[in-house]
Amino acid sequence: MRSFGSEIELGTLSSGAQQYAGPGNGILEDREGIQSRWQHAWRRVSRGPSAPILLSLAALLLLLVVAGAAYSTRRRSVPPEVTGCAGLSEPRLPGDTVAPEGSITADFGALHDYRGRPRSVTSQKGVVAADHGRCSDIGAAVLAEQGSAVDAAIAAALCQGLLNPMASGVGGGHFMLIRLPNGTAEVIDAREVAPAAANETMYTGLPERASVDGGLAVAVPLELRGLWAAHQRHGRLPWPRLLQPAIDLAENGFPAHPYLVASLSGEDQQRALQNFTAARDTFLIKQGSKWRAPRVNETCCKRPQLAALLQAVADEGPDVLYTGRFAPKLVSDIQAAGGIITAADLAAADITIREPIRRHIWGLDWLAAPPPSSAVTVLAAMQMLAGFDQPLAGSGALGVHRLVEAMKHAFALRMNLGDPGPDAVNPFVQLTPILGALADPDFISSLRSEILNNGTLPMNAYGGRWNVTAAGLHPEDHGTSHLSVVDANRMAVSMTTTVNSAFGSKVLSPSTGILLNNQMDDFSSPGRPNIYGIPPSPANFIRPGKKPFSSMSPLIAEQGGQLVLAIGASGGPRIISAVLQAVVRLVAYGEGLFSAVANPRLHHQLAPNKLFVEDWNTTGVSFQFDSSIAARLAARGHEVAPTTWGAITQAVLADPDDGGLHGVSDPRKDGAPAAM
Repeated sequence: MRSFGSEIELGTLSSGAQQYAGPGNGILEDREGIQSRWQHAWRRVSRGPSAPILLSLAALLLLLVVAGAAYSTRRRSVPPEVTGCAGLSEPRLPGDTVAPEGSITADFGALHDYRGRPRSVTSQKGVVAADHGRCSDIGAAVLAEQGSAVDAAIAAALCQGLLNPMASGVGGGHFMLIRLPNGTAEVIDAREVAPAAANETMYTGLPERASVDGGLAVAVPLELRGLWAAHQRHGRLPWPRLLQPAIDLAENGFPAHPYLVASLSGEDQQRALQNFTAARDTFLIKQGSKWRAPRVNETCCKRPQLAALLQAVADEGPDVLYTGRFAPKLVSDIQAAGGIITAADLAAADITIREPIRRHIWGLDWLAAPPPSSAVTVLAAMQMLAGFDQPLAGSGALGVHRLVEAMKHAFALRMNLGDPGPDAVNPFVQLTPILGALADPDFISSLRSEILNNGTLPMNAYGGRWNVTAAGLHPEDHGTSHLSVVDANRMAVSMTTTVNSAFGSKVLSPSTGILLNNQMDDFSSPGRPNIYGIPPSPANFIRPGKKPFSSMSPLIAEQGGQLVLAIGASGGPRIISAVLQAVVRLVAYGEGLFSAVANPRLHHQLAPNKLFVEDWNTTGVSFQFDSSIAARLAARGHEVAPTTWGAITQAVLADPDDGGLHGVSDPRKDGAPAAM
């Protein structure tokens, strides 16, 4: 087991054994040429008749630069430890006062978010790593008031639902994996449920997007129920205190940030939102006769009805939404949009407390959210890889090939999973056989032994007897937000929350301000085979009160009873590959935390039978997977294709050597962690 003590510093990233090489070498050459020209010009000027005046002006300018640099350095909570950060824009004043960072293509010097906040922080007392720096700040402020990690997670999650409404919010649901300071752990399963009138053929004969846009796509939201249960069980600060930041954001709006602006700027997204008046009026800006996305730092997204609802929830608890005076209003809004949720559905919906799944891998004890989460399949891939000589026989192209093959096995196994439901006697899906196989070292070894060093397998060979052609396919889920929190007592939370695809169903309840999920699209429907002729998964067919299967995969690791890591991701099926690669890089390769999270990634989910490698720019940062590794993977039989999006990972590492907590937020969503 590696020591985590000296590997936390930010460093140049690598992909496998190859150092990442972007197109930025020319930047250094340009700078050297510019420096030479300036030196030549300076020699000419300094020898002229105006030299004394010019020298005085130069000295004054140098003094101003030094003073400004000192001021800038004092404002940073953590000094950057990597050089080569091209185009970094430091805020002139506190708050959102500058545009995003410039393009960084050579060494991943993307050390700060658009507000100039560092993407990596260290503290002895507590860390929050969220998708947005403001939400991390809100969570860290809760920790500073002696709130628990659960308190901080609640406040930060509510914030993320406001600042990143395309991904999460009180109209959705979540998995919250909680590890208490004494080592006990639990999972709060607040995944949405199908309404009582739902059935497996409900979308037959309807337009293709009936399960995506509109009221019929909405499953019963459980976000507030889950947050309330977490607070009742593990909270320390008063409940209203945790809701107040979100109430303020909903009431007053906030300066639009680059990731939100990008999410609202696409023509398809704007066209979709304009079909839903309440959502359009909330998230877009009317200019003349047309609608546009807000500009960076332009105040947007006020939701006074949501502020009123949250204030009532703060004062009275979530029953005001599920059984109280807001329930008939929400039901009426959903039904007006074509939905089938009733007041009885809201009243009956409740969370489930589950035991985490535990595995010992790479010298660490891992805790994972059970199905309908996908975390157990991440553990299965880790177990396969742990059986190879470390670090994966060199961690070059062969090691990456083995990682991809383990990933494909894991996705085949995943197709057999679904929601067991709250009734162990009459489950929706009988998971005992597949979970038994995933816990069987001999079965995992058999899958590992099938991995070829110089080729791939037929699609129906992955997963062994649990292969994808026998199990059927799950549909592809979408967006989400993730946050990881650790407090001074080493209570840890790994929480993933979602409204599914961008802006959920697009239905914004006019009476409550809630933007509702489209989680019904995550169920499988009979009679819809994919392009390979693989049928849908019966384990994920719609049943009243059932939860759709999810890619969300929150994990926590400990060693010798001491907390080591809280990690998770957002981004549909790519959550699984993102969490897997971050863990492999951190634990097996020995990379630093920032490198493990931010490094360019690849993704294979078995169907489609393509290996996607990152090749894109987002939030001012370029992500380009190593082309030489990609070529060697293609030579082994993988169909390599570039992709322009990836999952977003947030992690907190507890250093066993110095007791420090190190938090990292993924540059892909322009996030930033915060420390108390």
